[in-house]
Amino acid sequence: MKLYINNLNLDILPNIMKAFEEFSFKTETYIQVYSNDGMYKIDNSNITKFINNDIDIKIIEKYYNDFSIIVDPSYFTTETAYQIDTEHISIPIKKNIFKMNKNSNIMLVIECEIKQDNNFFKKNNTENALVPTDIYFELPNNTDVNNILVKNEIIEFLSLLN
Repeated sequence: MKLYINNLNLDILPNIMKAFEEFSFKTETYIQVYSNDGMYKIDNSNITKFINNDIDIKIIEKYYNDFSIIVDPSYFTTETAYQIDTEHISIPIKKNIFKMNKNSNIMLVIECEIKQDNNFFKKNNTENALVPTDIYFELPNNTDVNNILVKNEIIEFLSLLN
């Protein structure tokens, strides 16, 4: 399940990403591909096709201060793919995952498009510019977002956005 922060201005993310550094858990680098046939992820030499299982969203107004959240219980199932339609759009992505502690089930995810200057799969992407494109919390399905422990952890992250 994903929680989106309603009406958050993504332009502020480059300036505040440093506030999350101490909570950095891991990063993933991959290519997101969109075609008429579907959405794919390419990492290393694997191609995965995503099949969307759409479920209605729920909006919780003023979840914390002026932050409202969108609860999206939709999910993807995956299957291995061996080819992609020749007409497609591909976007290199760096997915930054943050946790308050390593055992937490709550992750803050900031996805950035990699504006490439050089080879995408090189070890050091320091010459590439990162442009934040999405921010959301990822939680196990059916998590009660109003549970006091869950809410406190989410609020800790939201307080860093102020």
